Amino acid sequence: MPKKKILIIDDDRTFVMLIGRSITQAGYEVISAFDGVQALRLAFNENPDLIILDIRFPAGGGIETLKKLNTSSKTWNIPIIISTSYDDPEVKRKVEEYDIAGFMLKPVDPEKILLKIQNIIGK
Repeated sequence: MPKKKILIIDDDRTFVMLIGRSITQAGYEVISAFDGVQALRLAFNENPDLIILDIRFPAGGGIETLKKLNTSSKTWNIPIIISTSYDDPEVKRKVEEYDIAGFMLKPVDPEKILLKIQNIIGK
């Protein structure tokens, strides 16, 4: 049985490396994108089982990327966890307009995000 695939979209390469390592060690396949254009290309071509999405990054940004992911026939049903360092009620309100699977403030505890992933897509 193939590993479940998780796409991490974040311009913070250290975050991607740390969270990605924990997710990989838990038995998932990890792919990563560092801007909105790369994120959409990977989401459309790789068909991940779950997406971890930052809010602020180059070439699109999280809100615009979330909108495109939610309205595309290829990606509308992929669960998305928002992971951001912006504890702004307006940002949270905007992302909750979409069908997101979770919202986590950075710094994200790797164990907590793994638990959330397992609860959403299983092992």
